[in-house]
Amino acid sequence: MYPTTPGSRFNWSYYHGPHLDLARRLLSARRPVRTEIDPGVGRLPPGTPPPYHAVGHLFFRTMEELASALEATASEFVADERNCTGVVSVVQISEVVEQVGG
Repeated sequence: MYPTTPGSRFNWSYYHGPHLDLARRLLSARRPVRTEIDPGVGRLPPGTPPPYHAVGHLFFRTMEELASALEATASEFVADERNCTGVVSVVQISEVVEQVGG
């Protein structure tokens, strides 16, 4: 998650280009179930700026697979973040306990 702080910037061209290419290369052997990128568009009340520029999601089958992927790729991801933003990302590890639909 990339917080929107006063004066912060987020380079979407870099994030969707070289950073996403890096993610695909680093994660290809780690085989996440899926990945998602959520651009922040607002919060409540409507019309209020979003708390995050973006939230990226990486879904893995097990916590062990996630731990292996993080161990192998985290330092390179974090180093590359400087190319798309000056804010420090916030990482939260969550567990999906219920999926609705689909």
